[in-house]
Order: sequence, then C-alpha cells, then structure tokens
Amino acid sequence: MPAFFRRSQRTAGLPLEAGERLLATATLTSGIAAATDRRLLIPVADGFYSIDWESVDRARWDRDGESLVVVETVPMGSPARNHRLRFEQPGRLLDVIREQVTASVVISRYVPVDGERGVRVTGRRRAGRAGLRWVVAVDAGLDLADPSVRALVDTAVAGVRAEVE
Repeated sequence: MPAFFRRSQRTAGLPLEAGERLLATATLTSGIAAATDRRLLIPVADGFYSIDWESVDRARWDRDGESLVVVETVPMGSPARNHRLRFEQPGRLLDVIREQVTASVVISRYVPVDGERGVRVTGRRRAGRAGLRWVVAVDAGLDLADPSVRALVDTAVAGVRAEVE
C-alpha cells in the first residue's frame, strides 16, 4: 500500500482548522494523536481533546509507565491537569511536541516572593494569534489568599511582563 494512502487514512477525521498544518501523528493504545502547528490533539471517547501549545506546561517521558505525561497549564493555584499517552508507535510525535512547546516560550523567569518560595512567570507565544499568554506557577506554601503575598506575586508578574511588553 502506498505511503500516501496510509498517511491519509491516519489523518482522516482529525478536526483541523482552516490553514492548520499537520506536523506529526502517532498511534496510541487509544487511537491517533496528532501535533499541528497550533496544538496537540489527543483522542477521547467522543473525538479529540485539543491543547494549544501555549497551554502545554511540560511533557515528560515516564519510563516506569512507558508513557508520555503531558501537563496542561491551569489557572494560578489550581491543581495540575495531566494527560497520559501510551504509544504503540510514537513516530516523530515526541520530538514535535518538544519542539512546539519550546518554541512557544518567549520568556520564563523564577521570581522569589517570600523567602525561598516564589513564582515562575512564563510568557508563551499563541500560535496564529497576537500577544502572549501569561502563565504563573506558584510554589507550594505560598498563600494566594493572603493579600500581602498576592501583592508580591502581582508585582513579580508585572516585572516579568514589563521585560517584553
């Protein structure tokens, strides 16, 4: 069977937007995952779950579980959202995920705000859209409900944003 035919079968049904370019696909135990120039598509029961590249906090290979764990960014103070991908054939998908996540980071700074505790402020490029998406990861033990801590965090975020805006 020609390679073109196999490739088109693998990509049939992917919810690609106008102008979106497919970069890589991989066979998971649960279906086909795809990386585009804008996002990662993960198969779910009713179609695909989409994660824009600026919303991927990190992806790491779990050797024990033989799977890729993709961690999504969440609002400041919320618990992490993890996606575990088990591969039958990873193809180039792992490399493309790394490339796209790295390319989305414009600036990332760790700023201490309370002794040894602090925040990581990251400005991420939004594929196909203007401006940056700002993500703030807060160290455990910082109480965002405390107005003085929240003011320190807000000042840290404003300082990093001022470096690029």
